[in-house]
Amino acid sequence: MNTKNCKEELINITTALINENNGDVDKVTIRDITSRSGVSVGLINYHFGSKDNLIAECVQRIITGIITSFKPNIEVGKDLSPFEAAKARTIDTACRVFDYLFENPSIARVSITSDYNNFTSNTNTYYSIRGSAAVMGKDYKDESTREFIAFALVSTMQSAFLRALKEPVFMGYDFSKREDRNRYVVDLVNQIMKE
Repeated sequence: MNTKNCKEELINITTALINENNGDVDKVTIRDITSRSGVSVGLINYHFGSKDNLIAECVQRIITGIITSFKPNIEVGKDLSPFEAAKARTIDTACRVFDYLFENPSIARVSITSDYNNFTSNTNTYYSIRGSAAVMGKDYKDESTREFIAFALVSTMQSAFLRALKEPVFMGYDFSKREDRNRYVVDLVNQIMKE
């Protein structure tokens, strides 16, 4: 097997293991990966530097697949002013994204921390920011303002998610409850999106 095929096969096997463990990346062991792939730890380290880097690569691909398949509900806010429609679409989309983070905490944690450590225009955070800006629609403000708001929204949601992993109740929100997560998103969007 050539180097490129070996690397892709390791990614495919590790992704399968992540899925088999319902996204709990902490349950994926180096022993599982080497056993299923038939390669040594040394070869994994050669291609990825560590098991954690391999897991991060797999998680990036999983999240990228979800982000690219995610479609905002364009019917939300259809009969509202451009500002109110942009806000309604942003709230709808952000609530669904925030729920995804809490429903898939292990994958989300790896994706977010990996993005913070290696932020480029190919990270899931960057795609989330671009997608959030696009959800607002071209009728709402200029592109740089939409991207600024999207950056504030995505970054704040990610920060709240990471904090909630350690302290699920803070600032009056119980992030273990969907209704409190939705209330947080509505409050956040109302604070950062102004007419």
